[in-house]
Amino acid sequence: MTSTPDDSGPQEECSFHLGRASEAVRACKIAEGVWTIYALHQPPVGPPLPNRCVIYEMDGIGDEKPTLAVVNAITPDSEKDEPFATIRRLAAERGADVAYIFNPGPEHHISMHHYARAFPAATIVVAAGRIERENPELCALSNVKCLRPGDVLPELAERGFHVHIWDGLMEGKIGNVAQGRFRAKRGTAESVLFYHTRSKTLLNGGHGWWYWGKETYMPWLARKMFRMKKGKVVWSPMHYRVFDKERCARSAARVLEWDVDLLLDLHVPLNDFMSAGVQSALHALCTPMVEGNWNELPLKQDSLQILEE
Repeated sequence: MTSTPDDSGPQEECSFHLGRASEAVRACKIAEGVWTIYALHQPPVGPPLPNRCVIYEMDGIGDEKPTLAVVNAITPDSEKDEPFATIRRLAAERGADVAYIFNPGPEHHISMHHYARAFPAATIVVAAGRIERENPELCALSNVKCLRPGDVLPELAERGFHVHIWDGLMEGKIGNVAQGRFRAKRGTAESVLFYHTRSKTLLNGGHGWWYWGKETYMPWLARKMFRMKKGKVVWSPMHYRVFDKERCARSAARVLEWDVDLLLDLHVPLNDFMSAGVQSALHALCTPMVEGNWNELPLKQDSLQILEE
């Protein structure tokens, strides 16, 4: 399922990341109208994990100029003014203002307030529910918008950028405990999907499936819990449980409507993308849900109460 970079995959090698004082921070083009800034994320337990900010160019309508959407607020370096300076530089090069900044999943919101201050004219978008409970200070900011599950922001779909909040899932027990540094409380897991029409790229903002090009990047125990295999895309029972099959199936059906050539992930080693066999992999992930074949998935039905307050 994996492939090396070619004309349909990453466009440029990136050998730098936020946090290395000796290396410049740049936005690396990975597809037409898509850039990434690489970083490392240090979890409370275990080795650093790859993390990346993804920047999309949204088409203008009529005489309007294009705009940028930033996904995933990686932890900033205040001394370097990064990644803010890099994002502003890209915006200037493209002649496109930063219009939206998205939180991709339930754990990535702790740095969002820095981005809200750095880009006061941008709309900061988070999925309503869990983040509202865990980070009310962020959600109280004037330029923050909280959105409910389903297709959202149709005005962006007209510009070639589709945003879908996955519904019907709640956090797995182990993953919930491991995410204690994010002030997590057990509840719904609002994973946000991003489909960019021009580049035919799909980014899953949560941890519902995993694609790791290097099997040895994480410890054996973590790979076992995630059900990870080299070059495979799988559902992670560690992170998710199904609490509403009908709503979950609707989200799976939405994924299958998109024509995807490149699968992106926030937590993969540098330069790892999936650019071969993507559509078949997505069908393997989502068709059992759509057809109601839940026994084919490692996810379990969970009867524990969902925290809504």
